[in-house]
Amino acid sequence: MSINQDWLRQEFPDISELSPIAEGGQKWVFSGKHAKDGDVVLKICLRMHPERIARETQAVQSIKSPRVPKILALGTAQANLGEVVWIREEKIFGDNLRDYLQNSPLDSRAVLRLGKHLLEALAYAEQARIVHRDVKPENILVDLNSDFWLLDFGLSRHLDLTSLTATASPRGVGTWGYAPPEQFRNQKSEIDSRVDLFALGVTLYECVEGINPFRYQARDEAEVFHRIESMPLPAISKPIDAANEFKDLVFAMTRARRDHRLESAKAALEWIQEICDREGLA
Repeated sequence: MSINQDWLRQEFPDISELSPIAEGGQKWVFSGKHAKDGDVVLKICLRMHPERIARETQAVQSIKSPRVPKILALGTAQANLGEVVWIREEKIFGDNLRDYLQNSPLDSRAVLRLGKHLLEALAYAEQARIVHRDVKPENILVDLNSDFWLLDFGLSRHLDLTSLTATASPRGVGTWGYAPPEQFRNQKSEIDSRVDLFALGVTLYECVEGINPFRYQARDEAEVFHRIESMPLPAISKPIDAANEFKDLVFAMTRARRDHRLESAKAALEWIQEICDREGLA
């Protein structure tokens, strides 16, 4: 399935230079130049899960984090594939972290900046009682100033709203190898910001060591789940800060048992801020 290009130009005459960025499932993403807002990203989603799309938009608008691209406008339209929802977002120039790591590994200071910037975003989300549920390198953007942004709240859980995931489902939504046990086991009452701490901790480990040990050479998802429940994340082998405290932070974020993890994104942010201050990192 693909979006008709003539329809795209007719439906969005105020956006020029439209070019595809990504496509997956029932979502298409384009970049372009808006007559008023300048460089933008246009997301088009089939209206098959309207409540999920509405919650993605609501999440970004509620969080108001400077580390999350702003939503500028949204609406619905009739396309060649059926009814769609479109979202126009602030365009951030850069690469997603997965692609960035293919060409340029992060040095110690960049790893600390990544942790600090993402924890800033997650602390905002925590305050708004929203859990991202899909923190991973693909959903992190590195901009031209080497700042980091959290993207794609499509799987976000709003703790004050009724869950959209079927309660009877044996598996929750998320990405295997990053989701902690309570998330992939769909234990809804245990979903909170500690889910995102776990996923970010695994991501930080991967940026330092070059592999996700839960996924590395695993035969299938079942083996990944078994590793996450039975194997602690190995200690980071390389010193990131002079006191070698960063590895303790990552370990505290990634304990398999939720009640053994750091209690909040706010606490994790305060810890990494202390490390960054000692390292002279603004």
